[in-house]
Amino acid sequence: MKKLVFILLSILAVSCGDELAPKPETLLSEDNMVDILYDVSLLQAIKSFKPQALDSSHVDPRNYIYKKYKIDSLTLAQNHIWYASNLEQYEKMQKRVVTRLEREKDKLKPKKKKNTTPAVNTDKSKTAEKPKVLLKK
Repeated sequence: MKKLVFILLSILAVSCGDELAPKPETLLSEDNMVDILYDVSLLQAIKSFKPQALDSSHVDPRNYIYKKYKIDSLTLAQNHIWYASNLEQYEKMQKRVVTRLEREKDKLKPKKKKNTTPAVNTDKSKTAEKPKVLLKK
């Protein structure tokens, strides 16, 4: 019985280490992972908003990411788990993705035209003149 308790406590102690996920064989840089997360977010938005755009372009979102970054699905999954296991770092990465998406969204907004005509005062009580009476002679 003592051996069983010792083995269980040993397993528990080893499993409580700082590293939650094993380091991937091919570790992508944080910047590279942010780029991938950005592209995945864009592709998901396109797929949910206008799926026919991907179909008509013959783009498979998964294969697009793999080809663009020259990785395979296992590398992506391992790296995603690795970065997601450190919540603070992953949150910073996600904030970078959101900031980048917002910047791109702002670039696509139509720019407001500057008004070249002078402002017209619509308050008639202050600018109304008394009507002039024309007398015929």
